Amino acid sequence: MNVTLAAKSILLVLVAAMGACATSADRPYQQIARAEASIEQAQQSRAQQFGASELNAAQDKLAKARTAADNNDNLMAARYAEQATLDANLAIAITRNRQAQLSVEELNRSIETLRQEISRNQSRRGEAQ
Repeated sequence: MNVTLAAKSILLVLVAAMGACATSADRPYQQIARAEASIEQAQQSRAQQFGASELNAAQDKLAKARTAADNNDNLMAARYAEQATLDANLAIAITRNRQAQLSVEELNRSIETLRQEISRNQSRRGEAQ
């Protein structure tokens, strides 16, 4: 009977170990790589100028993702990596929006200058007649 009890105990331990392996998340290499790429893209889009807080948050969360992955806390690592990606994408969107606003402001100034030139030219024509 001791052999049967020992065999059942071993079997139970093996089943539990297999179950633990099946429920633990895989190391989030792709999520971390995606976050790194998003942060690099944000840096290239000059997000430090207009979306600095979001870019910094992305970098902080990427560091937390790496730490969690190093500690085999793969679920938290994946979550932090996904959050880092979202923060970097938000920094990019904020930067593009601000750059578009600045372009519109420049165009409006140019339009106003052209209107003034047209008005001056029309005034000169009126005086010449």
